[in-house]
Amino acid sequence: MYNKVFSLLFVCLLARALMPGLALADHRPGNIAVMAGTWALSGKYTGAGTSFLKGRELYVEQLNARGGLLGHKVKIKTLDDKSDRRSAIELYGKLITEDAVDIVLGPYTSHIADAVANVMERHKRPFIALGAVSPTIFQRGRKYVFRPISVVSQDYQKGALLLAKQAGISRIAVIGAENQFTRQVTKGALNWARKLGLEVVLLRNYRGKSKDFADLFDQIKTSGAEAIFSNGLYFDSIHQLRQLQKSNMDVKIFSSALAPATPEFIDEMGPLAEYVLGFSQWQPNPEQGIPGVKAFIETYKGRFGEIPNYRAARAYAAMQVLEAAAKRAGSFDAQKFRDALASIKVETVMGPWEVDETGFMSIEPTIIQVQNGRRVVVWPSHLAEAKFLVMPKWKDRAKN
Repeated sequence: MYNKVFSLLFVCLLARALMPGLALADHRPGNIAVMAGTWALSGKYTGAGTSFLKGRELYVEQLNARGGLLGHKVKIKTLDDKSDRRSAIELYGKLITEDAVDIVLGPYTSHIADAVANVMERHKRPFIALGAVSPTIFQRGRKYVFRPISVVSQDYQKGALLLAKQAGISRIAVIGAENQFTRQVTKGALNWARKLGLEVVLLRNYRGKSKDFADLFDQIKTSGAEAIFSNGLYFDSIHQLRQLQKSNMDVKIFSSALAPATPEFIDEMGPLAEYVLGFSQWQPNPEQGIPGVKAFIETYKGRFGEIPNYRAARAYAAMQVLEAAAKRAGSFDAQKFRDALASIKVETVMGPWEVDETGFMSIEPTIIQVQNGRRVVVWPSHLAEAKFLVMPKWKDRAKN
């Protein structure tokens, strides 16, 4: 009897050892399936992606209320990678080899996701790079990294540059921080400027965490630029706008790649936020006809007391895809899950998700402008909620 039990146990353990992709949900107390990953809970990216986490949290609450996933209640585990690549690499290795998580969740920022993708390839674990948009991540022959519904980073400033052309602007300044993501945004901005015949009279990169932009804006003023296209992170644009006002420099456009879509931007900047152009991957507008958007907006607002932005929507959409992939796979087996992600088409709150053979997909950008304390879509024209307005001179703004 004991020999039979021992033999059966040995066979089970051997089978588990030979199937590293099979997760351990069935063996956890409480019938729990674990989705886990890292996020920038501290370090230089702290706070920049909190909307992503809220979108994920809301979806899991709803998923568990519907009975969970494949018969399991779902738990999210988020570790702090401290905005550091090395820390993220180490933590993901532990999540896979020690914690045996069922579904891997992607980290924040492209340069961290790029490093983590190597870990996923080594362990053959699929993941959606939720907080990453750099297309180079998907140009390295990888098979286990998938892109969320998002705009390719080189197109972030596309719409704003087209508006500049339409407004008769010909001389522009392009500035950006030194990191993988913003270099891609700058590269795209330069490409679109060339296609549109706009003259880049000043191109400057600066170190991250810069707060003093006085010298840079003196250079911009001397260059005669009529518009500024800023490809930095949130706080970069905050400091730059304040410097723009302080130097009393008049430009017709200030376009920030990231800041205007960030929830706290208007409250933090007040009147300085007016007329600023920005990029958004999604706007909370049920009238665009995307299924589920109205319910998502209402539920999110009820849960968090605010309207969701595109980051929350992207996270929610990614969770919709993960649920659909798990159901298609019929298990948490890593290879079956990977094959499901590679082949399914899912309708999400951001529209349809379907990737190519590299795990890549993209959508068209939306350009918003702050007008009268609100974000309104000004491009593309078929989605526009208001007409684009050129920034008035500072002396004229003071009269309003």
